[in-house]
Amino acid sequence: MRRDFYLIILIFTFLSGCTYFSKSSEGDGIVAKVGDKLLLRRELASALQGGITKTDSVNQAKDYIQRWIKQELMLQMAEENLAENQKDVQRELDEYRTSLIIHRYQQQLISQKLDTVLTASDIRQFYDLHPERFILDQHIVKAIYIEVPKNLAKVDQLKRWMNSLDDKSRSELEKYSFQYATKFDYFNEQWIDFSQIRTRMPVNITSPDDVLKRKGFIEAYEGNKYYLVAIKDYRLKGDKAPFEFVKDGIANLILNHRKMEFIDELQKNIYQKGLKENLFKISD
Repeated sequence: MRRDFYLIILIFTFLSGCTYFSKSSEGDGIVAKVGDKLLLRRELASALQGGITKTDSVNQAKDYIQRWIKQELMLQMAEENLAENQKDVQRELDEYRTSLIIHRYQQQLISQKLDTVLTASDIRQFYDLHPERFILDQHIVKAIYIEVPKNLAKVDQLKRWMNSLDDKSRSELEKYSFQYATKFDYFNEQWIDFSQIRTRMPVNITSPDDVLKRKGFIEAYEGNKYYLVAIKDYRLKGDKAPFEFVKDGIANLILNHRKMEFIDELQKNIYQKGLKENLFKISD
């Protein structure tokens, strides 16, 4: 198989950053060549970012040239090895152009006409009306996690602080954790995936449902470390997700729903307009 590949790569050590390319961009000097394909200096200049250091501009130029060469070599190999019908991509290009233009037009209309204002009531109503959309596919918890050296672990005191969590207890827990804990996470005010806790514990929790239903402590020792988790609240896989766990994503669901309805209505209106004005004909 013929491989008539000619590669020319300029050495950039004499360059003075991107200003070199802008000064040289009036000419059509060849930077690299693969077969009959040329990479011109002005094309390289337009591809490079401005406002970077001399070293970065040189590295960026070298990287771009290498990527261009690899792409052209791959393209030439494909041209040589694919059948003519496999290289006929006009239909795909036409379909892509059609799809892209329609999409841009729809997005323009959406940005101009779609109501994107959402209230707290809108979000809550969507949550209440579509419970089937918010079924959990994992266990979630509100919890407190601490990991401390075993010889510094005040186990009973830690459990009292975690159980109480009044302002004084929380303050004492945080001070202790800042001083002694190797890891401390306070998830008592937000829901997290229980797997974030399970992966930290040096024990195999084979029945997470049972562990969570006890809504107490999970503790373990390994080496010179003591691990303690306080489960403050939980929801099991298959339960309806708490509102606060999903509310941030509901806004996107509502807006996507409105967009789909808007586009559907747009298509119907355009079709009716075309029908009324005889803009199309269906053959018998």
